[in-house]
Amino acid sequence: MKALLFLIIILFCTTTSYATIPWPFEPADSAQPLGNSYGEYQGYGGTPYLHPGIDIMRPAGSRVYAVKAGWVKAVLTTAADLHWRVAIGDSPSADSCDGWLYAHLEQSTIAVILGDRIDSGQYLGNIVAWPVANFHHCHFVKIRNAGLSWAANWLFVGNPLDELVNIDDFDPPYFVNIAVDALFRFCFDNSTAFFPVGGAVSGNVDIIAKAHDRIGHPTWVLAPYAMSYEIYSDSLQVGPYTSFAFGGQLLWDQVQNVIYKNVAPCKSAGNYDQRQFFEIITNHDNDSLVEPGDTTGKWVTGQIPNDTYTVKVWARDRYGNIAWDSMDVVTANYYNITGTVVTSDGCPIKSGFVVTAPYSGDSDTTAADGAFALPSQPAGRYSICASRGGYETKSSVYEVFGARNLAIVLDPAPYVNGDVDHSGSVDVSDVVYLMMPITTDTRTCLCQTVMIWRQPLILSMETPALQFQQRR
Repeated sequence: MKALLFLIIILFCTTTSYATIPWPFEPADSAQPLGNSYGEYQGYGGTPYLHPGIDIMRPAGSRVYAVKAGWVKAVLTTAADLHWRVAIGDSPSADSCDGWLYAHLEQSTIAVILGDRIDSGQYLGNIVAWPVANFHHCHFVKIRNAGLSWAANWLFVGNPLDELVNIDDFDPPYFVNIAVDALFRFCFDNSTAFFPVGGAVSGNVDIIAKAHDRIGHPTWVLAPYAMSYEIYSDSLQVGPYTSFAFGGQLLWDQVQNVIYKNVAPCKSAGNYDQRQFFEIITNHDNDSLVEPGDTTGKWVTGQIPNDTYTVKVWARDRYGNIAWDSMDVVTANYYNITGTVVTSDGCPIKSGFVVTAPYSGDSDTTAADGAFALPSQPAGRYSICASRGGYETKSSVYEVFGARNLAIVLDPAPYVNGDVDHSGSVDVSDVVYLMMPITTDTRTCLCQTVMIWRQPLILSMETPALQFQQRR
């Protein structure tokens, strides 16, 4: 029920369209196919980055129209003829404001100049012919900057799918197995060290999924709009958590290694020849914004009991389609339990106490200084028992989620009708017990009998059993 409620909340927050702008093509109310999505991993030989916009696939020469009224803040290119663009801000002033960016226009067709007042639906220019893979497209995104004239240092502040009038998309995201027998992969937190497929995991762990999507185009694989996950066993649930949702501001050149794994066997790729995205779903602080500090996120397996857990992951597109899948994984964390056993009555003999972990069946007997060691105990919550003849057995539950050093105190066990050696009967052995030197290791030292042993005793034969009385 908790997970279902979480999904309903996430869907409401991430799939309810504001429907405030038309598409920048005719017909303006018709959903268009995409070749790249907002936040998708990109790598074309240089430093990888997150795609800061959506690429709307249209034939070369298609006419591009303004989606909102405003003022032209930039007409420029960032890389020669293929990268001419127009930026239209919401305000004519030099103050910071939002705006919309239309990129990859044919320079000779650009119909506006810096400072122009633009109406919604006004013609801006034509899409340039892309020389690779017939990838003719308009790069479209919400941006923010300040000044009467904008340089290309704007912030990317919005996924257009959050505001477009019609984002019909009837194909949900989908998961791809990372290995033949593994839907997900697990590695040590922020490392290149992967756990073996099918093997147990331990310590701080990153969970990696391979989730893809398509929006209206049969060729181009995209990254999903949002992902989330939960981890549970028969007795414990962790999450659900939001991994990311690609809406709002995108720190496109700072967080590419926060979300996407880029090392074998999970080497992300985003170019014209290959699309595969390996999402590190544990790198988050449980909000939708992806930030550099999210690399501190991890699955802390050492803080939960060793068990078999189900990892369940959701992927969502902006339209509201959901895909989910899951796999089981075993956690295996082990810690040393050490400590000492003493008695509340100050007995000087500290050896011979037996300390047992019933959960694992391991035990140790204390040395002369009362020390014991139980190595390699499984993570969990369970009892540790200590016992020795003449003392009450003590069993306490401890949380073993790291190495523990315990100080166990045992109380003397009361004896009945003179059965001072706790043999179950009163006989001559009780006399022998009292007469043995206190330093003899063969005697289990009951310090509450020391004063009896040091005083004269009266043996009474008034009953069939020996009875001991202190002379007052």
